[in-house]
Amino acid sequence: MNRFLVKHYILYIMLSLFFSCTLLTHSVALATESADIIPVQILTINDFHGTLAENAKNPGAAKLAQYIKDKKKENPSGTLIVSAGDMFQGSPDSNLLYGKTVVEMMNAIGFDAMTIGNHEFDWGVAILKQRIAQSNFPYISANITDKSTGTLADFVKPYAIFERNGLKIAIIGLTTPETAYKASGKVVSAYQFEYPATIVNALVPKLKQQGVDIILVLSHLGSMMDQTTGKITGEAADLAMNTDGIDAIISGHSHQIVSGMVNHVPIVQASYWGRAVGTIDISYNKSTKKIVSSSASTAILPIQKLTADPQVKTILDQVQTETASIKNTILGRTIHELGHNRDVQEVSLLGQWTTDIMRSSTDADIAFQNAGGIRTNIAAGNITLGNLYEVFPFDNTLVTMEMTGAQIIKVLEHGIQNNTIGMVQFSGIKVVYDQDQIDNQRIHVTLLDDTPLDLTRTYKVVTNDFMAAGGDNFTMFKEGNKQTDTNIPLRDICVTLIKKLKTINFNGDNRFIKMKAFSLTTLPKVA
Repeated sequence: MNRFLVKHYILYIMLSLFFSCTLLTHSVALATESADIIPVQILTINDFHGTLAENAKNPGAAKLAQYIKDKKKENPSGTLIVSAGDMFQGSPDSNLLYGKTVVEMMNAIGFDAMTIGNHEFDWGVAILKQRIAQSNFPYISANITDKSTGTLADFVKPYAIFERNGLKIAIIGLTTPETAYKASGKVVSAYQFEYPATIVNALVPKLKQQGVDIILVLSHLGSMMDQTTGKITGEAADLAMNTDGIDAIISGHSHQIVSGMVNHVPIVQASYWGRAVGTIDISYNKSTKKIVSSSASTAILPIQKLTADPQVKTILDQVQTETASIKNTILGRTIHELGHNRDVQEVSLLGQWTTDIMRSSTDADIAFQNAGGIRTNIAAGNITLGNLYEVFPFDNTLVTMEMTGAQIIKVLEHGIQNNTIGMVQFSGIKVVYDQDQIDNQRIHVTLLDDTPLDLTRTYKVVTNDFMAAGGDNFTMFKEGNKQTDTNIPLRDICVTLIKKLKTINFNGDNRFIKMKAFSLTTLPKVA
């Protein structure tokens, strides 16, 4: 072999050794870096509203449980399971036992934390404390303060800290400030619901000082996502824009599917009634002590492909035995479906029927009911007690008072075309609404005999205790005189009437009309 070939051969050997060492070093570095990356998975649900039984698009508690348990198996030591609130109120299965069965389901699944939604107050703080005592997980909300003491409410913790795969993960709880008017004033008037961003910005440094690696916010704050652009808005988005140091936000309250980023913070919301599960995935580098990546996703549950979790199914079977005889009691029947959609700007057939009953049972001139206080339809055919628990899940009582015509106009001005709370339902008056007119000239009101509403005259008005206390921002009811709470639940009055009549044949009327121009001579008559 000549000298030239020998030189090139030696050079080849040296280069080969160099690249081999470089590749080995790179492989070792990659392996080390991979070992440093810790995956964390947060599984979320919100606004379950006691939907324990499988029905149509609702998977029910047993299938939801199986889905969550299977998802946890993907990262058993690095998973947290949380709820963004509004878990109990909404179905006969839950309401008849004041949410007890829902907590049994959550304990069986292995929930780690829950925040407080506005509907957690529906049965009062005493019942809420019973559910908290029953739970194997903490209830967290950092922005509910007792007005009398200025300190955090005694039934919640501001945050909880968990260890997963060697990481310290803090979860701050938040309740929507809308709870002040979207829960019963008799219950929540004792509490202040502080501005979320201020609370979070005060807590983040304290948590960092405790050596926390990841900070999450578990909130009953609303969020919405434009399905075309992916833009997220609402309370949760506002929180992301006005805080520093949080790594993800779980939202609820608005019953939406949300998964995306705001200000580099992932936000998730998982629909409602257990129809979806949200996931926050976080990869954390324990060497650099920084989050490498994070994402939010929401999965609609594939109901037909799921099996029921045996443990939760046993719980549900026991509850069905306990409540079936009550729920299935037939009260009477209705010839026509009594429809209601609280998101539609109309006085529904069920809303008309309901407010007519409220008015006649209290001998009032005018009745008002909030759209959200009626939760679903009554189908044509037999009406069971279970049906009425679904329609009227809140134990609202009837409250009578005296109001002037001017105050009644204020109720209508607030309750018509209000997309935030839905259309106010009413009886005893007929309303023509001209949406093209300026404020204070859009509404024309007459009584059933076609005489105009007198702004100075006093009328007897009936509403529910939620609205009477200013719920849904109907603060004008607080101005009413001689307020009297009958302490009779609206549901009970409807039960009594149905039993008495046996058959409901209600067609409704045209008590509410939208038009661009109107005259007194063209106003329709209302029976």
